[in-house]
This record gives sequence, structure tokens and C-alpha cells, in this order.
Amino acid sequence: MLGTVTQGLDRAMDVLVVAAGLGCVWLGCRAVFQPRRPPEPIHGPVWVVRAWGLGFVLLGIALTIETVTLMTGGESGWTADVIRWVAGPLVVGSIVMAHVARGWQRHRARTMKGGRRA
Repeated sequence: MLGTVTQGLDRAMDVLVVAAGLGCVWLGCRAVFQPRRPPEPIHGPVWVVRAWGLGFVLLGIALTIETVTLMTGGESGWTADVIRWVAGPLVVGSIVMAHVARGWQRHRARTMKGGRRA
């Protein structure tokens, strides 16, 4: 009895992860193809938005493929490596660069107003 409940919850979680992976692909495609109007989570220079979008597309594809593979009884393979070594650094690096770009933009705006502090 408990095993069937656990299996049902596992399947529900797998379906949720597949949906999240497809959502990542959708957000990433929006950022790659419309970098001037990026999704809410990321703002910055066009190249940062596109890097974030590419990372999210790769993350979503790899996450979806890995989850479907595990659901069908296969073993985790190259998709985990793509997430760990390609998609992860692209997403995290672009978020860091977006924060740096925003800070630099605020700094430039403050110095243009004449509010430079010594």
C-alpha cells in the first residue's frame, strides 16, 4: 500500500520536473530571441540576456531528457554533465554579470549627476 503511494508521488514529481524543464526552455527561448524584452528574472546587456537564455534552454532540455530517461528505466548519462558543466555556469555567470552591469550602470548614473563621493 505504502509502495503504491510512493510510486504515485514519484511519478507526480517526475511530471512536475518535466514541466519545469519545458518552462525553462520557454523562458530561455524568449530571452534568446527577444533580448531587448527579457523575462523578469534577468536584465542587463544583450549578450548577458542571451547567455542566460542559452543556459536556460540547455538546462531545460537536459533536465527534461534526464527525467524522461529515468522515468523509462534508463540511467543518467551525459545530460547530468551538460547541466553541471555547461548550463549551470552559463546561468550563474550571466546572473552575476547582470548584477555587475546593473551596479556599474548605477555608478555611472550617480557620477553623471555630479553626486560623486570622495
